[in-house]
Amino acid sequence: MKNPQYVIFASYGNDSIALIQWAIEKGLENVCVVYSNTGWAAEYWDERVGKAENWVLSNGFSVARTSCEGMDGLLKRKKAWPRGGGGKFQFCTEALKQEPARKWLHDCDPEKEATCINGVRRLESANRISAPEWTDESEGHGGRELWSPLVRHTEDMRNELILKTPFEVLPYKSKECWPCVNAGKRELKHLETERVDLIDQMETEAGINSKGNARVMFSPRRHNGAIGIRAVVEDAQKGMDELLPISICSSGWCN
Repeated sequence: MKNPQYVIFASYGNDSIALIQWAIEKGLENVCVVYSNTGWAAEYWDERVGKAENWVLSNGFSVARTSCEGMDGLLKRKKAWPRGGGGKFQFCTEALKQEPARKWLHDCDPEKEATCINGVRRLESANRISAPEWTDESEGHGGRELWSPLVRHTEDMRNELILKTPFEVLPYKSKECWPCVNAGKRELKHLETERVDLIDQMETEAGINSKGNARVMFSPRRHNGAIGIRAVVEDAQKGMDELLPISICSSGWCN
């Protein structure tokens, strides 16, 4: 879609669905909903994305998808897995979401006239408690205006919006990146066998770094010394659930 007035970057998780419903109720026009195709989604997530895109189209909005090198390509290029917790080592958001999004925006909104919209909520986590509703020039969106209209929404308010749609409230976060580098024990203990096999193969192919340490997805220090995805999942399954909430990326791109 060329020259949209509004661009919603969606993962089609709970916050994304609520945001799209909000936009429908507000009567926004010339809206394009863009799915960041990370190439790292759970096997079953594509079915939800397709269903969500049909719903979006039925309400008069347009849809699009970005494309990127995927986690496998990123691992081979960086020779390292991105680490959770934010900071310079969590480069997956930039490579798999932000960079492809900026390219899409450059192609479809070269004059930077579109307003980008995300589903960030202040009550979602401590690191979003002061999230602004408006950002005049968002670096992550190529200098375009960024609007976060749901910043004051509680979880109940968000769920009320979702229940007006064809979708149920999910008991988990979006699976557009699965597992997320920020995943904790409560999530990893349920990681599917097929995904474990894939990550194990990627870890094996990645080999060791210059210090002689295996290039594994999750830091052994965060998982009782477990090295490699199989050991990490085993540790998660036999251990106690974490007492702290699952950490999330503070970028606003995982909604």
